[in-house]
Amino acid sequence: MLSAADVLCVTLALNEQTRGLLNHARLALTKPGVILVNTARAAIVDTDALVALLRSGHVRHAAIDVFAQEPPTSDDPLLTLENVTLTAHAGFMTPEATMRMLRVAIDLAIAVDA
Repeated sequence: MLSAADVLCVTLALNEQTRGLLNHARLALTKPGVILVNTARAAIVDTDALVALLRSGHVRHAAIDVFAQEPPTSDDPLLTLENVTLTAHAGFMTPEATMRMLRVAIDLAIAVDA
């Protein structure tokens, strides 16, 4: 799967089986030019390996909303790379998503009260 993916989206739960799962060896198996999106947990992806592969161009771009240290330190190399998009772990918070969550919450409260 890693060698065929154009975009690799990390959405795994963090546990002992997934901690460090995407290490340098596995990330190097990806197709050159892969885009990595991590919205799960930072510890699933080896940050040093990702940075090296981003710098080499093997990973074309990374979109990340989770960091090994939250908030990231000012010397975090991910902050300096042009081919990285970073957001807080709330990148999903569009106005539409917020309204949907509020609507579901209201509907649930009405259902409980009924």
